[in-house]
Amino acid sequence: MHVGAIVDCTGIVKDPRATANPAVRSLLERGLARVDPLRIGIETDRNCAIIGHDGVPSRRLYAVGPLTRAAFWEISAIPVIRNQCAELATLLVRSDEERRLASLARV
Repeated sequence: MHVGAIVDCTGIVKDPRATANPAVRSLLERGLARVDPLRIGIETDRNCAIIGHDGVPSRRLYAVGPLTRAAFWEISAIPVIRNQCAELATLLVRSDEERRLASLARV
C-alpha cells in the first residue's frame, strides 16, 4: 500500500506518568493518585475526587479538566471545564456545610 500521509485521529493520549508537572508526579509517586485504566489521565470518581493507589477516593484531593478525561471524556473546552469547576465548588460547599452541621449536632 502506498500512501501520501498517515493521520492519527485517536485524539490526545498522554500518559500522566510521563508528565513533567511536579504536582502530578508527586501525587502519583506518593500514591495519592493513580493513572486511570486508559492511561490518559488520573482516575477520579464521579465527583472529581482523586482515587489513590488503594482504590479509595480522596476526601481532600480533586481534579478538573483534561486530567479527568477518562471519567468525563470530552473535558477540554473552557465552558465544559468551567461547568465542572462550578459543580465541584457546589459539592464542596455542601460537604462543608454538612460537616459543620454534624459538628454542631455533637455539641
